[in-house]
Amino acid sequence: MKKSLEEKLRYVIENDKLNFEKFLGNGCKWYDHHLIVNELVWARNFRDGYELLIYSDEYKNEHIATFIIDYVVEYNHGYHFVPRLQTDYIREDYAA
Repeated sequence: MKKSLEEKLRYVIENDKLNFEKFLGNGCKWYDHHLIVNELVWARNFRDGYELLIYSDEYKNEHIATFIIDYVVEYNHGYHFVPRLQTDYIREDYAA
């Protein structure tokens, strides 16, 4: 069974397999798509999360999806931040 974009992205985030700092603004090839990472800063110059823009290929001619990653506090095993993936936009033919 083929995984959806959201499932693939959730996997790499939960397993810490994508270095967001490395791809800020530049973008990279990700599976058969092109991924651009933008840093989100809402207040006091703290990094609050990332915006991930996914395009069809390196030419960026078709916008496929936009995801937001922010950090929430987890109290289960001590006080630390864990990433949370939110779908902002996803084209119908790429939805699960």
